[in-house]
Amino acid sequence: MTKLLHHLLDEAATRSPDGVAVRCEGASLSWEDLAVRAWGLAGILLDRGVRPRDRVAVFVDKGLRVPVAFYGTMAAGATLVPIDPRSPAGQVSRILRDTGATLLVTEPGKRRTVIEALADCPEVAQVIGIDPGDDLGRAATPWKSVDAEQRDSLPSVRLIERDPCYILHTSGSTGLPKLILHTHFSATSFVDWAVSEYGIKPDDRLSNHSSHHTCFATFDFYAAAAARASTVILTPSEMMMPGSLSELLERERVTIWYSVPTALVQLSLRGGLDYRDLTALRWVLFAGEVFPGKHLQRIMRQIPAARFSHVYGSTEVNVCTYYHLPPVAELRGALPIGRPCSTSSVMVVDDAGAEVPPGTAGELLVRGSTVMSGYWGDPERNTAILVQRPAAGGLTETYFRTGDRVREHDDRNLAFVARADRQVKVRGYRVELEEVESVLLSLPDVEEAAAFTVEDGEGSLAIRAAVVGGGTQDDPAGRRILDDLSSLLPPQALPERIYRVPSMPRTPTGKIDGKALKKQLTEAEDRHGR
Repeated sequence: MTKLLHHLLDEAATRSPDGVAVRCEGASLSWEDLAVRAWGLAGILLDRGVRPRDRVAVFVDKGLRVPVAFYGTMAAGATLVPIDPRSPAGQVSRILRDTGATLLVTEPGKRRTVIEALADCPEVAQVIGIDPGDDLGRAATPWKSVDAEQRDSLPSVRLIERDPCYILHTSGSTGLPKLILHTHFSATSFVDWAVSEYGIKPDDRLSNHSSHHTCFATFDFYAAAAARASTVILTPSEMMMPGSLSELLERERVTIWYSVPTALVQLSLRGGLDYRDLTALRWVLFAGEVFPGKHLQRIMRQIPAARFSHVYGSTEVNVCTYYHLPPVAELRGALPIGRPCSTSSVMVVDDAGAEVPPGTAGELLVRGSTVMSGYWGDPERNTAILVQRPAAGGLTETYFRTGDRVREHDDRNLAFVARADRQVKVRGYRVELEEVESVLLSLPDVEEAAAFTVEDGEGSLAIRAAVVGGGTQDDPAGRRILDDLSSLLPPQALPERIYRVPSMPRTPTGKIDGKALKKQLTEAEDRHGR
């Protein structure tokens, strides 16, 4: 039987109709409630002419409308294009054009942004979720009609597992947008692995911390559906204060958390965890960036009942390796990214593409059932990133080039070394910016750190860094930090300047936004003539 992502909802609604599917700000939907609303939206989309594999964009704030829109779009056979709810009109317009979306699902609060975005998108002929009007310039169906259109059966639309499921938009490390296309097969393969590996059960409650347009949502929503567990959607206002967030985790009895380390660092430092009852929390998963050892050990001690797991993998591959942490007392050295999931096979190669022996650093290549189909509308990038390698019998196998440098330890665990595109050359020497950040984070009072490069005016690059904490009012320029670094880093890796900032800009997943940080600091210098 063909297994599609929205079949997970159909099965959950059949087997546990009264079970809680999603909760948000005290309100909830049962699996049956969610299904009848999603199938109703699917019916509306089909009535409006949506065909299999059409792209339907969803631009709504975090809340109970998110899963309705997601499942409804897929149940109509369309390819879901979730858009960051914080996006300005220009970005919304670009995503709509780049994906060729013909219909937009949104909500009343987005009307002004939608009108501005649609001015450059004549191909979007239909809008669902806001009232019609002359200012919109096209057909519209209000959200109250969606709420009223409830259907008790999944529409009959012919799809196969290899058909497109969703397109996720990321900026990429270079700043160039990437439209990452996953199929129902790659999504459900990851979901099946996650449910099995973490033993997700119907009585679990998964937190949805990251924005729903990111790859984290695949775990938060669909792994929960596969296990008939509940998803607790965390809104931006609830996540604004770490203390309020920890109180919510306690109140909702969240059992599984999945986020970037930065979010956990903030919880540990400012969430009052020592005063919370988080004994319900049994798994803490983190991914996306290096977790500073001092912060990791502190939060492991603050939540002693939970197990911690480091999962690794970009949006293109979902998750390809994982490492379940030992007890905090047994942690030694840098945290590995672990061993391949049962869905993945990996290879470490040199610049010429030859496999390297264990202990030697090289680029990580990944193949497996959870890997994307490719980048939407970008054949040149697909050719460069999805490489063919010879296999037995004269066949070939497709590997994804991660752009991450790793090495295999004696225990067969992989260790992350650096991003290939974050290795820079300073005065003829190669410097890993991750190494600079790691050393900064090892200093006692530094909570967060980010390193970047600027042109030095002489045809070379100079390293600068920003930190949260790590200074005093008597040392606003961070000279004491520079003095400490001089004995920890080689001269070519020393930042020429360290900025002390109150907070770091964030990506939608909660990671430090390095590009925004660099722009913010350099523009501030330009304004002050420095």
